Amino acid sequence: MLANRNRMVAGTVGLVGIFLLALTLAAAALLWTTRQTALADSEEQEVRFVSGAVAALNRSLLGVDVLLASMDSLLGLSGLVQEWIDEDNASRLIRGVTEQSLIVRYVALVDPNGRVVASSHASGSGLQVNLPDGFLSETMSQPVSTLTISAPVVSFASSERVLYLARYIKMADASKMLAVAQVEIPVLTSIVIQGVDISGLEVTLERADGQLLASVPNQERLLGTRLPPFTGIHQGATQATRMATRLTGAPGIVVTRPVLYQDMLISASIPEAAALDEWRTQRDFIISVSLVFTAMILAAAGFAIWYMQRLQHARLGIAHSKNTLDQALESMVSGFVLLNAEHQLVSWNQRFLEFYPWLASCVQPLLPFEAVLNASAMDQFPQLDEEQRRQWIQRHMTQLLNAQGTHEQALPSGKAIQITVRRTPEGGRVIVYQDVTVLREAMVEIEKLAFYDALTHLPNRRLLMDRLEHATASNARSGRYGALLFLDLDHFKVLNDSLGHDIGDLLLQQVAQRLKTCMRAEDTVARLGGDEFVVMLEDLSSRSVEAAAMARHIGEKILEALNQPYQLAAHKYHSTPSVGVTLFGATALSSADLLKQADIAMYEVKAHGRNDLCFFDPQMQATINARAQLERDLHAALKNNEFELYYQPQYTLQGQVVGAEVLIRWHHPERGMVSPIEFISVAEESELIMHIGQWVLRTACEQLAAWRTQPAASALQLSVNLSARQLQQREIVAQVLSILEETGAPTHLLKLELTESTVLVNVDESIAKMGQLKAQGVHFSVDDFGTGHSSLAYLTQLPLDQLKIDQSFVRNIGLKPTDGVIVQTIIGMARNLGLEVIAEGVETQLQQEFLAEHGCTLYQGYLFCKPVPLTAFTTLLAQTQQPDAITQ
Repeated sequence: MLANRNRMVAGTVGLVGIFLLALTLAAAALLWTTRQTALADSEEQEVRFVSGAVAALNRSLLGVDVLLASMDSLLGLSGLVQEWIDEDNASRLIRGVTEQSLIVRYVALVDPNGRVVASSHASGSGLQVNLPDGFLSETMSQPVSTLTISAPVVSFASSERVLYLARYIKMADASKMLAVAQVEIPVLTSIVIQGVDISGLEVTLERADGQLLASVPNQERLLGTRLPPFTGIHQGATQATRMATRLTGAPGIVVTRPVLYQDMLISASIPEAAALDEWRTQRDFIISVSLVFTAMILAAAGFAIWYMQRLQHARLGIAHSKNTLDQALESMVSGFVLLNAEHQLVSWNQRFLEFYPWLASCVQPLLPFEAVLNASAMDQFPQLDEEQRRQWIQRHMTQLLNAQGTHEQALPSGKAIQITVRRTPEGGRVIVYQDVTVLREAMVEIEKLAFYDALTHLPNRRLLMDRLEHATASNARSGRYGALLFLDLDHFKVLNDSLGHDIGDLLLQQVAQRLKTCMRAEDTVARLGGDEFVVMLEDLSSRSVEAAAMARHIGEKILEALNQPYQLAAHKYHSTPSVGVTLFGATALSSADLLKQADIAMYEVKAHGRNDLCFFDPQMQATINARAQLERDLHAALKNNEFELYYQPQYTLQGQVVGAEVLIRWHHPERGMVSPIEFISVAEESELIMHIGQWVLRTACEQLAAWRTQPAASALQLSVNLSARQLQQREIVAQVLSILEETGAPTHLLKLELTESTVLVNVDESIAKMGQLKAQGVHFSVDDFGTGHSSLAYLTQLPLDQLKIDQSFVRNIGLKPTDGVIVQTIIGMARNLGLEVIAEGVETQLQQEFLAEHGCTLYQGYLFCKPVPLTAFTTLLAQTQQPDAITQ
């Protein structure tokens, strides 16, 4: 038997060795593969970053180049000589265009001697420019006027490191003037870095000869110095090279790409150590998992060996089991008694004798349980005679024989003992005695806590609702009125957030004390939770007007008391309440309804400025009910297909229809046509906007698919508005692509319109989602452009195709000069960024002419056509295809 066991152990050890060898080889292969993947991912990430950085920098430099080149047309320099230049007027014009630039801080016009003729600075020509040595002559000596970029220098005006960008402009007498723009290096690096967060990333902007112009992270001491130059750089080609990083010189991955101007390069470097950061985590995980598997294999082998040994010791374990059971019984915190089928003592523990110490001298094996009861009766009830004692014993024996469950017994010591009786399969009994004295005391405390607030010791919601039910029932019988006041402390959250919850608790306790001083003995002050209190006034009057007056008097008394300053530890604090009041007694309303009415009245106070008192008005409830009914009707409208899409055409300057915006209309079965103004806000608050928006998108895509076979409409784009709630959905990209695939609509003919506020809810996430859809061909337009506050900061990052000028600006063309300037600015900005621009709300010929004059060639508005149903839109398309069709 021993030999067999040794053979089994040897076989187990050999199998374990094979498994461990296979596991080691697999882990090593996986580590090598993941390391190579991590390095490849870093290269790909760098390439993507450099491509985006080059595009962003080219766009910005091009904007500065256009700005400098526009100095000629702005100031008419080609038709002037230097002496004819009106320096003040030129400075004012330059300042105007400079303020529209996002990256240029200062623009100046410099003569060949380096004197500032005009500038965007408030002092005009009074501020001189500290151009680097040789930069002026270098720029002036160019055979063709091109953008020249200086080495980094420190600006006298801002003490910041800056670059000067310049090009010369020929005057009427063939002399030259230098247009110079000052760009701060931190602004330039922020454009290059584009908010990207790549671990260990080093970015440099340098010339082909290695001169460092800017870097991230900023290396002040290296700016202007020459780094080892790159070789083999081809125009437009992005390279990934394993070499020393440009700034720290550590081994790493370097990607470079030239920009449009002056042999400048953007270089991105990631140290190999940073590129392998995540891999090292994976390495540790793989090693850990391998070790875990190794441990599991070894544990399994050990368990197998242990199990074989355990089989030999099974009998010894059985021999110890009875002793273990006896020890367990003695360690129980509960008393234990085991009776046989004849109800004789078989086993008990010491805890049982501690509960009933008078039995210690008499208990013994096979003692009838009747004898145990007799000893208890003689000790506890010595005054009983023989017959009474016999009846007491018989009653408890009957209880024992019939008991299946739990009952309690009170001992003379004051302890409460819970007795649980269970029947054994042989007909005996198991009796467990548990001391529940502390539990019963805790239950009394719990009952108290269940009806009172622990912080203020005021009645809580449960006790308030119980008293309110009794009060409403009593008032209904007596015909008298009571009142319910709902109080909420104004700006309580601000106190908690600024001074802490401990200070907030002190305020709640002091508010509770002040409320109790304002009440009569029969009134109830309760705390519902947080900073919400309720006062119930009973038996005010048999007349509602008088009851309301009394309730108002008490409410004003409460307002006065709670408006007094509070001393909260070391802080002096002023707090105000908002109080809603409702009367009860005239009609049979539930406690919940009364509380709701008072709550509604309180929120009416909040809506009108706080620190006041307001009685519940049924009109408040009517408004809430109407809103709820509208929400139910919207659910039914989706189910019954009551929505319809209207189409407002979009025209070119020549009167050709190139697309349309789809607008939803609701045919209510009872109210008729319902304006979107009435139901869109309700839909957005109730999540219905998700379903309605999906219906609009699907219906528009189905129409696009249907138009593919119609020559007059096959090239039309449809613009669909996307709400903020829809864009924030995690699955919005999958939804849009799924609808396009299911309907067969051409992807490039779908244009999603987003408002500025919609995009700026979560900029990074919005850009990512838009980028995924843009990659599939979907177009994007910013609706109501110009009404937001943060558009310019993110405009260059958004994958847009079109800007839509808000109708509020279009409407004021010819009326408010500032709005006309805004319109011109938007059109110019869109042109510089390569974006299409369309004006909405065009209603007059004057507006269209102004827009056309300043470069806007797409229009939408009542001047051309109102939103119309599909049939009317189809007819309109047919008319515009006629040879004699003209612009409306």
